[in-house]
Amino acid sequence: MKWRREFEIAYVSLKQGEHHFNYKIEDSFFEHFANPGFNNSDIEVKMILDKKPSVFLLHFDIHGKAITQCDRCGDDFEMTLWDEFDHVVKLVSDSDVNLKNEEDPEVSYISRNDSLLDVSKLVYEYIVFSMPIQKTHGTDEEGNTECNQEVLDRLEKQTPHTTNKMWDALKKKIKKEK
Repeated sequence: MKWRREFEIAYVSLKQGEHHFNYKIEDSFFEHFANPGFNNSDIEVKMILDKKPSVFLLHFDIHGKAITQCDRCGDDFEMTLWDEFDHVVKLVSDSDVNLKNEEDPEVSYISRNDSLLDVSKLVYEYIVFSMPIQKTHGTDEEGNTECNQEVLDRLEKQTPHTTNKMWDALKKKIKKEK
């Protein structure tokens, strides 16, 4: 459990105000969570914890690179990760246990009796959220895709090029109206 101690913040001893934390995330971090779909990760997470009397304002700044598979051609490529996220942690009494069950993803609740704030799950979630929706190779200086052209050519040959009669009729109607 040594890895987790790095992500546990003893907030009781912190003074009010901003506190900065830096985390270097590599593949070993993801062994404790679900596979994020990439490897050879080199990610830096900068977190600012702004301590207030009954709330912590967390700001996550994520930058890094990882190797993933291209959704278009299937070859591996180096993907850039970057994003910023804000999260609120509210301190509540044990009698306010109903608040802990609220479904606001940007707010979490911890008991005033706790002394540690574990941010490992938040770090994992925000890294996964920083992944692009479509993971594809970039383009070169001339605007050409860097995907494996041989694979793209094979996909093009296998894609049926049929015409849809309904679309053809709609195109004719549009031409007539012009």
